Amino acid sequence: MLTITALDKTYANGTQALHGIGLGVADGEIVAVVGGSGCGKSTLLRLIAGLDAPTHGSVQVDGVAVAGPHPAIGVVFQEPRLFPWLSVGDNVGFGIRHLARPERTKLIEAELARVGLAGLARRLPRELSGGMAQRVALARALVASPRVLLLDEPFSALDALTRATLQDHLARLWSDGRPTLVLVTHDIEEALVLADRVIVLRPRPGRIDAVIAVDLARPRDRDAPAFERAKRQLRHALDASLDEGAPGISLAEAAE
Repeated sequence: MLTITALDKTYANGTQALHGIGLGVADGEIVAVVGGSGCGKSTLLRLIAGLDAPTHGSVQVDGVAVAGPHPAIGVVFQEPRLFPWLSVGDNVGFGIRHLARPERTKLIEAELARVGLAGLARRLPRELSGGMAQRVALARALVASPRVLLLDEPFSALDALTRATLQDHLARLWSDGRPTLVLVTHDIEEALVLADRVIVLRPRPGRIDAVIAVDLARPRDRDAPAFERAKRQLRHALDASLDEGAPGISLAEAAE
């Protein structure tokens, strides 16, 4: 289980990015984090990943504190961030270099097949489309079988059709091993296609304003009336989060 307790982040210049974030994410759950500009979505993800240190509070995986990059946590960023001088296969296998070559090659080939890129291990990143490059980034994160996968607006740089295709593909990949997913996104539809719960952050400083359960059958039908109702509910919650006079919810409410 991923447990976030009383998390604060204040930068050296005095800017308070996050205040009092408390959240429990169950094994295999998908949680999306949404909110307006300045609400600290990406900061929260960096703290969970151990890429930055909180000012106060803690992040734990199965009761063990995350104090830096953690082997149980994988990260996919908005840009693929592939090493341009390495082949697709070597990019995917970068985090499992400690394994013997035959085992590493087997895992790389299997993961590329899972993301729909079988046979492309020898290609270079410059030979890939944007969607293909992001699939490589997904494969690189998944090949080490992380317990928790963090995604920071992973499809926002792609066109609408490719983005929808990869959202559905990610949902299928998740169903195989059911890792815990935490997805930061500005896209309401993306949050509802993927998440079991949506966390709405209130900005300046970022704090939890609402937690919305997504009670929709999988795979999600974007054209269904229930999906449209969920979009209206989430849009209303986002609008309310920008009301500076209203308080956010308590830590206990978020952790439930």
